[in-house]
Amino acid sequence: MGRRKIFHIVTTIERGGAENAIMTLAKAQVLKGYEVNVIPLKGLPELQLDLEKNGVGVLLSSLNKKVLHQIRSLREVVAQDAIVHAHLPRAEIFCRIAFGKGRTILTRHNSEKFFPAAPRYLSSLLSRWVSKGSNLIAISNAVLAFLKDNNEIHRSCTSSVIYYGYERTSIPKGNGIQGSRKNDVFRIGTVSRLASQKNLPLLLRVTRNLLSVGYDIVTTIVGSGPLEVELKAMAVDLNVEERIHFLGRKSEIMKYLETLDLFVLTSKYEGFGLALLEAMDANLPVVAPDNSAIPEVLGLDHPGLFISGSLASLSSQVSKFIEDGQLRDFTRAYQNSRLDMFSVARYVDNHEQIYLKLKYPQKSS
Repeated sequence: MGRRKIFHIVTTIERGGAENAIMTLAKAQVLKGYEVNVIPLKGLPELQLDLEKNGVGVLLSSLNKKVLHQIRSLREVVAQDAIVHAHLPRAEIFCRIAFGKGRTILTRHNSEKFFPAAPRYLSSLLSRWVSKGSNLIAISNAVLAFLKDNNEIHRSCTSSVIYYGYERTSIPKGNGIQGSRKNDVFRIGTVSRLASQKNLPLLLRVTRNLLSVGYDIVTTIVGSGPLEVELKAMAVDLNVEERIHFLGRKSEIMKYLETLDLFVLTSKYEGFGLALLEAMDANLPVVAPDNSAIPEVLGLDHPGLFISGSLASLSSQVSKFIEDGQLRDFTRAYQNSRLDMFSVARYVDNHEQIYLKLKYPQKSS
């Protein structure tokens, strides 16, 4: 009998939080002995080489094709007795059409409506249709609570929570700064899509506030998105354009994080927040809002949590981290132990427990 096959159907394999998590899962499943393939539906195949060099097949027969071609291709390519695992709304819809109800495992990666641009009732209707009879995995309790509160899970759907897995890097960890930094340049940074959800105007305003009271800081932002022009204009309006640097997208995130003294997240909500784990792995103290899944990832007692959306609370927290070397040291130690919760082994094992319960059709001999 051959190895069990897994097909991950994904909207894109362009670099992003959900896509990186899917890649981590697929690579680890190969090491567990599965035959794993990833099928992207649109965009650029940015992660293709990374996946293939780790033994994951990348099938591009559906990439950027017309809808009917994509659905037909999924039916032709996916083995009858394979595990089918869909990620993100487009992939979920196409799998529902191609394979019928209950055939596909679904992972929900975001605390937002299934169809963000549609009225709530329509998003709910579509989400329940897709999830009917399925096994649904939420990446945090916050995501699962959002789905239930907004009636986006069919009553016949079985749901569970599996946190992302994270593989620690072997890069030497720096950022061991001691003592007060008020009279030295302090480097604040974030990794974020330039989108409304990320509330980056708050980061720009806190930079202005701290500069105005004498802190010598530089803020850098890695990422791209629809608000880039607006945010750059705002930096000019706030007269902080010399101290806020937009660096665009970067593939080597860890090298960037190693240049910082503090990682700041300002999001209005997060389904999980994989960038938090990357910052923790880089030995960076983190400041982040107390909303959605963020306290699940960082821990309710994390000293860097601030009141979501509050400029005063964020300014206070960042100034404490600038001033207090012991606070930075304590936070790094706290975060280092916290990372163990998100091991790749646990991530894969939790998925395997769900896969083993499924009764998929077997090949005829």
